[in-house]
Amino acid sequence: MAVIWGFNLSEMRWNAFSHRNMFDRRWHLRKERFILYQVAMLVALVAECVATYSLSKYENHQTHIENMSNRTAAVHNNDLIDAAIVTIVFCVMVATIFGADFFFLVFWPRRRYPGWYNTIKKLLAVIITLGMAVAALVSTIVVATRSAYITGVDDATTRSYTDVYFRPPLTYRHFWQNILWVVMLWLAFIATV
Repeated sequence: MAVIWGFNLSEMRWNAFSHRNMFDRRWHLRKERFILYQVAMLVALVAECVATYSLSKYENHQTHIENMSNRTAAVHNNDLIDAAIVTIVFCVMVATIFGADFFFLVFWPRRRYPGWYNTIKKLLAVIITLGMAVAALVSTIVVATRSAYITGVDDATTRSYTDVYFRPPLTYRHFWQNILWVVMLWLAFIATV
């Protein structure tokens, strides 16, 4: 069978996913690593999905209000959008690194990796952990203290637009999905550390 990047693909077996093989005690901290990898990946995935949902809702909200006003009103929510993008990027990085390590550990538990690979993996782990910390802090600050706002129209018109398009609310902390996003992001950060 083929060998790709030094990995013999003939060693890949479906039974590697059996409980007996995955949690084999012959390999150092294998069970613990599998559990932590899966927790980090899944919680980061939830945080990423909720951030993506919130990003989509606020983008649609902005589009609807600006279209309703014939582009005289401008909705300013870039702080939330920036926080969501940082969250999405670093959660994808967590899933990529932990996912790759998970499959390497499943199929090739005996394999010794070269020093450069281990060094790069450690460097990426530090960068991703710092990125997750930044994403969690920025998202917390934005959701807890900030709001979107509308310019270009008077207060009465602003109220009429927000009465028609009341979801998501302009105050970020009043949208429960944003709270869930921040909570899951902190849990993902803890699992990543």
